Amino acid sequence: MHYMKESATGGVGPRERRRRETYAALTTHARTLTAERGLNGFTIEELCEGVGVSRRTFFNYFATKEDAVLGAKSADPIEPFAAGFVASGPAAAADGSGSAPPLPLKDALLELFVAAFATLEIPRTDVRAFMQAMHDEPALMKRMIDSAMHRQRALAELICQREGLPPGDPYADLVATLVSHLGMSSFQQFVGDDGGCSAEPPGAGDESDLEARARLTAILTSNFSHAARLFGS
Repeated sequence: MHYMKESATGGVGPRERRRRETYAALTTHARTLTAERGLNGFTIEELCEGVGVSRRTFFNYFATKEDAVLGAKSADPIEPFAAGFVASGPAAAADGSGSAPPLPLKDALLELFVAAFATLEIPRTDVRAFMQAMHDEPALMKRMIDSAMHRQRALAELICQREGLPPGDPYADLVATLVSHLGMSSFQQFVGDDGGCSAEPPGAGDESDLEARARLTAILTSNFSHAARLFGS
């Protein structure tokens, strides 16, 4: 990695580990309950009781049940790396504030997505429940699509800044659409979703966190390498 490596792979202390465990437990149980009963078939209190946490603790992590099922956070995972992404481009190089020579856009986008995906907390033991919930609950699917579109627009704005393009430039919109789709399809490959809520990839349930990150990085790299042909390389 380039300007993002250190931030994406920092160590995890006991407090952060407990926080991640609570997050994973809430998300996993929310997905299980949604798959079993539907989104309206349980309350936040029941969810908290099943995990063994207080209602107050729940709201430290999520604003709604929908957010818990999606594992949604208010922050865009790309945002912490946005400044580095822009600084690696030709616009920053031209005004002396960035790297020289600038990193090619296709390489910078791959680094950006690898770094952002490395920060995601992905409970891999509840994939079937998550996919079933997404298929059965249109409201969840709509919320996820709306969030994805918002982040896609934000990415297009970053590309404009990086490349020195005017806001709303169609090239930036096209690239953001393409790589956002690559990110989504890469995640689907990672969790083993074939559209039918079937099963995880072989051995995925036995992976360590580092092994899972490495596999996700390999999937992203492979998919981006195919897309790079559209950039003329």
